[in-house]
Amino acid sequence: MKRFPRHLTATTLICLCLTTPAALAKVDVTGLKSAAKDNVLLTLALAKEPCDAPEWKIRGLFANADQEIDQALRALGYYHAVSKNSLSFNKDCWQADFAVTPGPQVIVTDIAITISGDANQDAEFAKLRNKLITATGKPLRHDAYEKMKSQLQSLAMARGYLDAEFSEMQLLIDKANDTARINLVFATGKRMLFGAITIDQDILQPEFVNKFVSVKSQDFYSSEELGNTYNALSKSGYFEQVDIRPDTDNTHDQQVPITIKLRPKKTHHYSVGIGYDTDIGPLLSGSYTNRRLNDRGHYLTSNIDLAPVLSTADVEYSVPLANPTSDVFSLGAGLKREDNDSYKSKTAKLSARAKHAFANGWKQTLFIDYSYEDFDTGTRAGETLLLVPGGSWLRSESDNPLRPTKGYRLEFNVAGSVKNPISDVNFAQGSASATWSQPLPWSGRFIGRTELGATLVDQFDKLSTSYRFFAGGMNSIRGYAYKELGPRDSAGNVEGGQFLSVVSAEYEQAILDNWGVAAFLDAGNAYNLDSINIKSGAGLGVRWYSPFGPVRVDFALPLNDADSSFQIHFAAGARI
Repeated sequence: MKRFPRHLTATTLICLCLTTPAALAKVDVTGLKSAAKDNVLLTLALAKEPCDAPEWKIRGLFANADQEIDQALRALGYYHAVSKNSLSFNKDCWQADFAVTPGPQVIVTDIAITISGDANQDAEFAKLRNKLITATGKPLRHDAYEKMKSQLQSLAMARGYLDAEFSEMQLLIDKANDTARINLVFATGKRMLFGAITIDQDILQPEFVNKFVSVKSQDFYSSEELGNTYNALSKSGYFEQVDIRPDTDNTHDQQVPITIKLRPKKTHHYSVGIGYDTDIGPLLSGSYTNRRLNDRGHYLTSNIDLAPVLSTADVEYSVPLANPTSDVFSLGAGLKREDNDSYKSKTAKLSARAKHAFANGWKQTLFIDYSYEDFDTGTRAGETLLLVPGGSWLRSESDNPLRPTKGYRLEFNVAGSVKNPISDVNFAQGSASATWSQPLPWSGRFIGRTELGATLVDQFDKLSTSYRFFAGGMNSIRGYAYKELGPRDSAGNVEGGQFLSVVSAEYEQAILDNWGVAAFLDAGNAYNLDSINIKSGAGLGVRWYSPFGPVRVDFALPLNDADSSFQIHFAAGARI
């Protein structure tokens, strides 16, 4: 049996486990505006002491309070502050009160910034100088003065003036007149150039890797271009580690040598996963990626998803083009089996895609698909071959990829086919979808969503179900099952529609750090022009802001359909 040491009893151990930090005493500061008051409270050492601090320590810190208050207020331009202080003790705690009269605030009456060296002719420095001198006539803040200097230094580093330094730094304060003058002389020296670019890697052709490198020998040195190169190499998918080192200690003829060391990712990547989606049921998924099929950067991706309602398998061979950061061409093949409340289908598809990322954030995909589909809607069955060219355009912006509060997502799609010996149907189709998230007071946010689609077709009964519109489900109209809604045939089976209109409004309220609740209303349907029938659903939801993204559980009721019942919808991942 273990014994406690003589100097530590069992009772002592319990007391140690239950010890909690003592409450902080009350330190009250009056007579100041919010910014000045906050700075004083941050500076006062006394404000950080608990109630059980020894009295001798509190009295010592109280004696230094005037000096700390003066220091805190001078930082904001108050050089004539006076305070009346009091300190009291009782059996439970102590309290300090400071009634501060800040006096007049010093005004900056003149700002002189002189740029010497090569940057004297640099338009970016002229622009920054003109911006900085607009602080003339404003109250003095020492942090603003320090920021002014750091902005000049940061611009110098970004633009290649690596030897830049201040030859004069003066903040002249006239306390008698409550004015201040700033005088800065910034000597930038010579502007540096990129020297030799050395790339240390042996897995890809040097000519291909150079396409990701925007820094060029003999160009002006630029930290922005170094950053662009780092981002391009990091996002390329080929490298585990990117290390870019400017050798500023060994410059020659104003040239800075650059060494880029690249450590490759593993060629093969496998992943498996299990999950559950209320629209398609339990899900088993797997993927395989070959990141380097050859030294020209070609790569292959493949995925398989198995679920009772929807199963897919696809493989895609991708070839980076002249600008691999924005342009890729791919060839692919895929299989899909779907068995939902409205139809059953089996699809095989071959595809070619040209993908381009625009500098403004839009992503474009131009494609041509050749597909075979065997489908059955209950009373109608068919087999359809379609050669479908088309395009899609997507843009998505959010303030946080894992927990977005503000942002939007826009997507436009067009596709069509002309009847010919290898394509069975004439049709043209367009669709658009949008999601918008806007933060609201008290940790709330509004989420708006819409989806619109239209199809022109000469033989609707031969159009494969993949190109028909259906509604219902987690990402459509909640309160209805997945693809439950749409025009019905004479036997009452849902056969899909030529048009789609869905709108959704949702309010989400955070209630704990990682939890929230939501209320929503969805409305719309898939329809033909002769059978427009709007359906709506409403409900409440629970949100868990998990480390891998939001998890949503919604409880929804159909509002105008006796044949449908209460639905529970589950999904994971951000909607923007």
